[in-house]
Amino acid sequence: MLKNIAIISIALLLAGCWGKSSLHSQANLKNELLAYTQKYDKAQTLLVATYLNPIYQGEFISEFEGSDIFIISIYPANKLPKSITINSKNANFTKLDKDDKLTALTSVNLPWSSHYKADIQAQNTNILSLDITLDDNSTAKLQFQKIARSLYWHTR
Repeated sequence: MLKNIAIISIALLLAGCWGKSSLHSQANLKNELLAYTQKYDKAQTLLVATYLNPIYQGEFISEFEGSDIFIISIYPANKLPKSITINSKNANFTKLDKDDKLTALTSVNLPWSSHYKADIQAQNTNILSLDITLDDNSTAKLQFQKIARSLYWHTR
């Protein structure tokens, strides 16, 4: 009888812990995304760019293979990117629909903005310099590390 109670207790303990790790991993994923997200905020323009490669693989592995991929949100939505360069090389960019699955990947999703995917052949460098020129001739200059230092690592 005592043996049966012990087995049931262990089973309930394990069942109670099931699924909590996935919640932790989602929170960690959003935190890690912040290490690869930067903003530009000048002259009534808000631009948020997220470098996706180090974080997301899974279902997007074939799309990310051999490319460096950014999701860029621009507010106000009527401002359009004229050119996007990564390390001084022209990047391909396409406007994303509001319900595109790539827009859900970013840690900062601005529903009142226009969203773009920018990609270029993978660069063999540690720093990616992203320059976005808008149709009003303003230019946002952002720099990303390909492998950012962990948010949980401290030098002390």
